[in-house]
Amino acid sequence: MNDFITPKNHKAFKAQVLSSHIDDEVKDCAIAYIDPRGGGPDPDHTHPHDHLFTVIAGEIEIRMDGDAFAVTEGMSLRVPGEKRHSVWNTGLTTAKVMGISLRKE
Repeated sequence: MNDFITPKNHKAFKAQVLSSHIDDEVKDCAIAYIDPRGGGPDPDHTHPHDHLFTVIAGEIEIRMDGDAFAVTEGMSLRVPGEKRHSVWNTGLTTAKVMGISLRKE
């Protein structure tokens, strides 16, 4: 995991961008390994692009505008960038999550 980083305001969270500036709709694609009780950012944040999170292994909780959404292995959830959000591992094992950043039209 030499090319992995821990983004600002995240904990027990390692991510690596797999590809960026893919096309007019897809900004980038990354893979993240989030340890139990890890996640972020803290506090929740917003930005101009959406995320599409897919859980490859484990389980996460996506906090969005005061609500919490459980996303388990094989599930995906699109998070509008203008909603305050963060991602947390609520499971007992490391979660493996694919994140795709989608530009707004």
